[in-house]
Amino acid sequence: MANFPERLSRLPRRWMYVCAALVAGGGLLAGMVLNGDKGHGDVPAEVSLVVSRQPFVASVSFTGRIAPGDRIDLAAPFDAAASRVNFAYGDQVEAGQVLVELDPGEVRRNRAEAEIAWLKAEEEAFRMQNWAAGSDMRSAQRAVTAAEDDLNDLRLKLAETRALLDRGLVPRSEYDGLVQQLRQKEAGAVAARETLADTARRGQGGDRRIALLQRDVARSRYAATGGSVAVVRAPQAGVIVRPDSGGEQADKGVHAGSRLSKGQLLGVIASAAGLDVVFTLDETDLNIVVPGQRAVVTGPGLGAASLHGTVTGVAGEADRTAGTGKAVFTARVRLDPLSGDAARNVRIGMTANIRLVTYENPAALVVPPLAVLGSAPQAAVMVRTRRGQPAQRRAITIGRVAPAGVEVLSGLEVGEIVVWERENPEP
Repeated sequence: MANFPERLSRLPRRWMYVCAALVAGGGLLAGMVLNGDKGHGDVPAEVSLVVSRQPFVASVSFTGRIAPGDRIDLAAPFDAAASRVNFAYGDQVEAGQVLVELDPGEVRRNRAEAEIAWLKAEEEAFRMQNWAAGSDMRSAQRAVTAAEDDLNDLRLKLAETRALLDRGLVPRSEYDGLVQQLRQKEAGAVAARETLADTARRGQGGDRRIALLQRDVARSRYAATGGSVAVVRAPQAGVIVRPDSGGEQADKGVHAGSRLSKGQLLGVIASAAGLDVVFTLDETDLNIVVPGQRAVVTGPGLGAASLHGTVTGVAGEADRTAGTGKAVFTARVRLDPLSGDAARNVRIGMTANIRLVTYENPAALVVPPLAVLGSAPQAAVMVRTRRGQPAQRRAITIGRVAPAGVEVLSGLEVGEIVVWERENPEP
């Protein structure tokens, strides 16, 4: 008879189906009965199985690690030195707990600088809001008034000179000089009016808007200094871990005396109510892991306990930092809410063994791999319709294949007897 298990070795090396035919009332083994006459000597024993519908579940296994799921990144609020650190990475922290104490002298200095910037921006915004009564507008208005007064005076003088010229009392050159001055005064008056119009527009356009925005930004920066409080508090309860860097846990963090820059990550607070399991997939595994699949998580740190969760996503881009020389993709499982005991036992970074259910048929026809002759699409089994009659070869269509069982899609009926020979019968 053909050795069907040899075909199972063709499964991808990165993973293999840890698939089981879960049989109610004892599974496949309960349905197998040895032939009444055991073989003698070199005659192999015959094994038979009455076909019945049974649950068939296929799964695949991976190894990953516990990682933060629901998380809050903890960042430095401004440039300062850490004078005291009140936690160690991996500690359980409570909401509002003081995690880092900053140098109060630097805090006061940063706050003073932020206040100065805010006051300057406030003054500029006030100046733009009252632009019509401001010094720039008054100066432009005075220039227009002076230019118009000079122009009016010159026009009167020109009229008087014209009368004297007509009487022959002044030379023509004096009159012509006044005409030239009049033209210059008229141009000056036009320029003064244009300057006034430009000045008025400047108080209502982009300059005004910029000043108001700068005031709002400076005010928010001043408020972000946190008053005179020189501490960083935990925004929520959870486990504080080191910040991620390039997909791996960075060997960096905050410590007493370290210099902090505004926005620098100090750590990640992971909520115990939203933990993930992160694992990697080869390209050959991508088609079998999809969001929504249920997962069972075990691990050496969990003892006999098992956790349950759901696949939430698979990365759409290969992880370039894995350093394996081949394309790998990161996937995540969101764990179901943990009980009190489980939450105390689970730690960020723990090794996790993940078993994903990839296929499930609650009422499948399942036969042992040794009973299958040949391979798809010419697979067959030996069937005995009645006890005592010789077995006949029957073509079947097979579905999922696993070491513990083969799903039969067609070719067999409930109640028929499948027989095969035991390869190594007991003496």
